[in-house]
Amino acid sequence: MFVYDRSTQDIRVFTPDGAFERVIGRVGSGPGEMRDAEGIVLTSDGRLWVRDAANARFTIFSAAGEFERTWQMQFCGSQGMWDPRIDPAGRIIDEDCIVSGDRAVGEAALAYHTDLSRVDTIAAVPSCGTPALAEAGTWITKLENGMRYQSIPFRAIYLSVLGSRGELWCVPNASRYEIVRLMPGAADTARITRQLEPVPVTSRERDSVIADIEAKGPTGLDFNRIPQFKPLIDRLTVDDHGRLWVRRTNDAGEVVFDIFDTAGAPLASAVLGRYRTSVWRPFVVRGDNVYAVILGTDDVEQVVRFSIAR
Repeated sequence: MFVYDRSTQDIRVFTPDGAFERVIGRVGSGPGEMRDAEGIVLTSDGRLWVRDAANARFTIFSAAGEFERTWQMQFCGSQGMWDPRIDPAGRIIDEDCIVSGDRAVGEAALAYHTDLSRVDTIAAVPSCGTPALAEAGTWITKLENGMRYQSIPFRAIYLSVLGSRGELWCVPNASRYEIVRLMPGAADTARITRQLEPVPVTSRERDSVIADIEAKGPTGLDFNRIPQFKPLIDRLTVDDHGRLWVRRTNDAGEVVFDIFDTAGAPLASAVLGRYRTSVWRPFVVRGDNVYAVILGTDDVEQVVRFSIAR
């Protein structure tokens, strides 16, 4: 297991049973070094790729964790958390803008060949959701020297994730259980809907998030804009077989994943339970194992492996 720690800019290597082996990489711009890298992925040939936008390159390590080489790349900018797919041909499927000269000309699904021979442009990435929805879920405060934007807790946003064939799974509005699959160059070919009862935001949850915000000082924010109900969908993830995992929270406060095949047909629902895990932390499915980051009882983040029980 390879665990990238963004705070220290290195990668911890563990055995399959969780025993620590060693650290690879470090902060810097030399061979095998990283500077604000955004994530890692294991390719089908067993190599480890690091997207290092700050150094404008991919850094590639062998399956044994030895530095092999770098591939200089003109990225459009930081992705925050890199979450690519591996397609059936072994290419890395990613979303970035197309660079022409010194100008970005639009978002596209790209395929990086792992032999470093070329980058294929699959298609432009379809848009998902509307800017109006994002604005409705944001407190916008005018400051003396600009504007401050702050997300409203429990807001309904639009969500999307890129699949292994360049398709986009899109939730236009997370207040509804509606997911659309958008294929490059075609009309949407799948639509998933379910009727679920919305889960209320409890008084305790509302008071807690307000207290956290106000602990940083008076804000003057309109807390009446905090919704009464939580979004029906929290996150989308695509696993190593191209299946869609839809994360939601049930009325018992448990994390639930609804799983669909590549055509959008339902396969199963998996209950993670009441583990505390952020929707923004990595969630990786490989075979019958699920790897995630949870908060332990002492609020320390832990990398855990769950087994899927059928």
